Amino acid sequence: MDLLKYMRSQNAMTQDEWERTFEEDAREILVLLAGGQGASKRNGFWDVSHYFIAYVDCQTGALHTGDGRIVYPVSDEEHDAGGILDRFRREAVYRLKARKKIPHEIPEGVTASSQNEFLIVEVLEEDALCPALKEVLADYRRPVVVTDEVLGELTLDKDYDTFEGEILWRGEQICLSLEVDAADEDTWTAAVQAMRQMVADQAAWDRDMRAFAARELTQLACEWRESADEEVPEITEGSFARRIELRSIAMDADGSFSGYFDDDDMFFGHCVVVYGTVADGVTSAVMAG
Repeated sequence: MDLLKYMRSQNAMTQDEWERTFEEDAREILVLLAGGQGASKRNGFWDVSHYFIAYVDCQTGALHTGDGRIVYPVSDEEHDAGGILDRFRREAVYRLKARKKIPHEIPEGVTASSQNEFLIVEVLEEDALCPALKEVLADYRRPVVVTDEVLGELTLDKDYDTFEGEILWRGEQICLSLEVDAADEDTWTAAVQAMRQMVADQAAWDRDMRAFAARELTQLACEWRESADEEVPEITEGSFARRIELRSIAMDADGSFSGYFDDDDMFFGHCVVVYGTVADGVTSAVMAG
């Protein structure tokens, strides 16, 4: 199944069509919210999501752990009025009447949490008591720290599935983010190994990222220079490559990375982002932010 075609079909759904992708019968659940939240524009309405890490089926008493979402529709008017993401608090337990998502085939690249969804019918209780979810929350709050002899101490941000830390790069400390699946330690190992490869050959990677960004963006920087309010130095590929400074690297478990450079005001405070993979090298560079 094609990912782009799938996403377009989902976004083309009307509210009635979207609601029919959930079971007709509502069930009562206790849900522990943690992680992100957001809203997606669909066909005539907004699909609002709040992420959870576990829920209890009140009928069976069964505890289900794993990422999921509680969702509900809002109109364009409600969205434009603001505050649509303030309805629920993170790290709180809610008792809800909700309709579960009907399982369906999804293409590779769609997150599993999109299948583990509940459409809210009614909010029955806020800050509900549930010993099982209280234990899940206590474990969620417990820090996870990995210490690597090359990358140093890395702390897991469970909301965003990233390990955060700092490394020494060409004599300067920069921020490091390893993007992983928090529930799959194999992805931790893969991301660490990929980043260690970059660190081991950082002089070559630093040179290649700068050179690629200079080739791609020097002309654009010259155009921005022409609109400056004051006289600024001429920008060449050589000066561009020297002026940008690496501030952070984000590495995925599959070996793809993003390097974020300070632009030295060539783009008036925007950043330069360089993309690539450990296997294939640098592949693209953009001005962003």
